[in-house]
Amino acid sequence: MTFLSPFAFALLSLAAPLLLLYFLKVRRRERTVSSVLLWESTPRDRQASTAFQRFQRDPLLILQLLALLALALALARPTATVLGHGARKVVVVLDTSASMKAT
Repeated sequence: MTFLSPFAFALLSLAAPLLLLYFLKVRRRERTVSSVLLWESTPRDRQASTAFQRFQRDPLLILQLLALLALALALARPTATVLGHGARKVVVVLDTSASMKAT
């Protein structure tokens, strides 16, 4: 597989500011608790958690990164060469007319 516009992968550099904004976002939630005694172990739990565990809790970030990757791949214009009896051009046609959407 080759790419007609490989410079489109430079869009992936936009993932760095996206991740930076994600890590700088302040997450404060107000909670009412009956006793502060229950929260004494919380700082130890925060120190034990790694930065990658935050990705598991935020599917929106993963969705944004996947959208950025899909955009970069689409703009890179991937092409496939067919080996064998000479080069062939392959065309994929999607029919989105009303008659095809009826089923």
